[in-house]
Amino acid sequence: MTSGDADPPGGATLARWVSDHPRDPLVAGVLGPGGTGKSMLLDVLAGHYAAAGVTVHRSGPRDPAVSHDVDGVVLVDDAHLLDRDRIDALHALVRSPGARVVMAHRPWPRPDGLTRLCADVGARRVVAVVGHLGRRAVADRVAQRLGAPAPERMVELVHTQSGGLPALVDLVAQGLIESGLVDARQPARFRAPERITVSVALAERLRHRVDALPAPVQELLTAMAHGATLDSDVLAQLLDQPVPEFGPTVEAARATGLLTDTGTLIPLIGALFLRLTPALRTHDLHRRLATLELARGGSVLAAGRRLLGTGAGGGRIAEVLVAAAEEAAAESSSLCAELLEAAVDAGRPQRELAGRRSHALALEGDLTQALRHADATLADPHAPDRHPATLAAAAALAHRGLPGRSVELLRTLPASSAVLAVPGLLSLGRIDEARATLDAAEGTDGPGTLLEGSATMIGRGMVGTVIGSTAALSRLAQATAMLEPVAGTSLLPDTPAALTAVVATLSGQPTIAESTLRRAIEGRHGGRVAVLRHRLLLGWVLMCRGTLDPPTALVGRVLRQETPPDSRDALLAAALDIALARRRDDGAAMGAAWDRARDALLRQPVDLTLVPVLGELSVAAEQIGEAHWLAGQAEDLDDLLDRLGRPALWTAPTLWWRLQAAVVAGRHDEVAGHATALGRLAASSPYTEVLAAAAACWSSVLDGSPEVCDVIAVGRRMETTGLVWEAAQLAGRAAAASADRRAAQSLHAFARSLGSPADPAPVTPAADVPAPQAPDPTFTERELEIGRLILDGLTYKQIGTRLFIAAKTVEHYVARMRQRLGVATRNELFALLQTALEEPAARPEGVHPEGVNP
Repeated sequence: MTSGDADPPGGATLARWVSDHPRDPLVAGVLGPGGTGKSMLLDVLAGHYAAAGVTVHRSGPRDPAVSHDVDGVVLVDDAHLLDRDRIDALHALVRSPGARVVMAHRPWPRPDGLTRLCADVGARRVVAVVGHLGRRAVADRVAQRLGAPAPERMVELVHTQSGGLPALVDLVAQGLIESGLVDARQPARFRAPERITVSVALAERLRHRVDALPAPVQELLTAMAHGATLDSDVLAQLLDQPVPEFGPTVEAARATGLLTDTGTLIPLIGALFLRLTPALRTHDLHRRLATLELARGGSVLAAGRRLLGTGAGGGRIAEVLVAAAEEAAAESSSLCAELLEAAVDAGRPQRELAGRRSHALALEGDLTQALRHADATLADPHAPDRHPATLAAAAALAHRGLPGRSVELLRTLPASSAVLAVPGLLSLGRIDEARATLDAAEGTDGPGTLLEGSATMIGRGMVGTVIGSTAALSRLAQATAMLEPVAGTSLLPDTPAALTAVVATLSGQPTIAESTLRRAIEGRHGGRVAVLRHRLLLGWVLMCRGTLDPPTALVGRVLRQETPPDSRDALLAAALDIALARRRDDGAAMGAAWDRARDALLRQPVDLTLVPVLGELSVAAEQIGEAHWLAGQAEDLDDLLDRLGRPALWTAPTLWWRLQAAVVAGRHDEVAGHATALGRLAASSPYTEVLAAAAACWSSVLDGSPEVCDVIAVGRRMETTGLVWEAAQLAGRAAAASADRRAAQSLHAFARSLGSPADPAPVTPAADVPAPQAPDPTFTERELEIGRLILDGLTYKQIGTRLFIAAKTVEHYVARMRQRLGVATRNELFALLQTALEEPAARPEGVHPEGVNP
């Protein structure tokens, strides 16, 4: 054994020394709080001494005093509770040179006699310190009880809940084993419960231990279980004890071992005291603690949480709840709304809190209740919190498909906040009002809040998209970054992240759109109400880049929601579903999604941010013969773009989508017109240049004169700008139109490399093939319909999607036609179809429709 400046040994070290030197003199102390295994260590030492033939004398507070000339070893438990006579007897014993004495005691209390005894022994005394177990020791102890290595999650749970107190480690571990949450045969499959509680039966089993504690310690631990921290000022007032007298109570509580080394109550013990505290006492503690925290001017959030669900009422309680809600607003809109509701239940007039409640509810996505509370506030000219109520109503109405009303509400706010209306004004084509609103905001004094600064930056960015500023996207991204520290609790009609993503997508920058949206989702920008919009926009970006599975799963989750999304999100979800179905040639899914999109279109007016959505819907509508449903929206969009001066960033994608729709509909003259219009905008940005080049390629393909190198080069550029599927379609159609077999093969290979969900090669008829000398063919109406689509260059899958039949059925129709007409080759069939439909066509030898064998 060592002494002096060496680190004090632990219990295991002392036990080993005694086992090796049972007859050597020893004066040792075993120091540690209650429950840390001091008595168990004495039992181990007694075993070692007895095995060596040394007489063991056990002593404690209720045992007679030991004699100074006793033979053998004296093991003293609870030495801190010994009276003066027993301590004096020990004092006489340890003075003898050959004494063997081990005293176990807590760090508190420290009676004078025990302190003098330890001081007199001095350097001869060895101290073994025991305490709360660390994670490694807990893991060993749990593994011993489990009979297998303990999973890390189980160790962490046991260590946290027990505070490392050995007796509690065993209790928690055994409870987990008996509950069936862990199996020794498969410990890695441990299922951690959401929380650990103390049952009524367990509380009654442990009640005697609580009752054995001194009354002041019981009161202290009860207060801490109900949320009081180890602060003598607060606890002294809460427990009606003078501060000078409270110190010993705290030390006595620490000595019980029921507090961790940091002075917090062990979670399982806290749950035990909560279970044992009568309900009226609990309510009184919550009320008094909340009042004390409020009076001190410190944080009352924890106190407010504890009041939830207690039914406590009165003006003071309501005041605490309101103050707690103000704190919670910066972290959790859900908790804020809950605290405000509790404050109303506690007696605060609903009129006073309606504005703040509407703001919190809107952030949480409960738009119906948010609008109800906001409307009550806005209807009362003298109601407080009209500013948050206005923001809540404006955001809710924007989500509900009423951007005009949303904008009008925002413009009633002071200039620094009214600037939030700028994106909405621009989306509605009101550019002069948008500029005036932005100028007014920039003319205000002072730096303003992060939200106000971000709103101004958003306004600049959105105006930039209309006037052709190259910094527009950068400003929107900067606005997103500026708002990030408070984005989770900032309520807006549309978030800067969403606007950045839309503009980035329409600028051919899908990487920026994806990274921005991922950060927004992770940081919950715009609150819970904006989460679905961000996820749907991210799904759109992934779909554009050729990744279909995650967006498909997202749409499936949206469709399974009990509550349907609001109109703006509903339209975006339906359009995404249609886009995915188109790319998978799933006609049934596209038809179902179209019904949902059509319903959402009726409730959502046209605005700029819908350009990608309307574009995708316009192509799908042509494909399923429902284009008339979008005629009104197309006119509204044209009128909107005219009022804005036809800005290239918004106009070029619109032209591109209309070109795609014209290709699907077979209106080749319109394709040429859109290609010409895109050519005039080509110089406005790198993305419009790509669109113009792609449009020119489509014109050459439809004219039957595609340049293979140009198509592949343009396709590569389209791929980087988020037009992966469109590039595959262009390459496939070019392959079908190419007269050179090698060129066609290269284009097919390129299309497949883009990850097209099906062989993108469309079907077109052969060129200059003489009609066979056979009787005039007779086709059914369905066969003529299929033949017309074949001559238009569609694959079997695309024909099946258009006609809502399986691709295999189309193949069977073609096979039956060949058999009935007696034609030997596919080219003969194409020639007969040309004759029947009186449509010239061109197909090179060797290129055949998918699934048709010579």
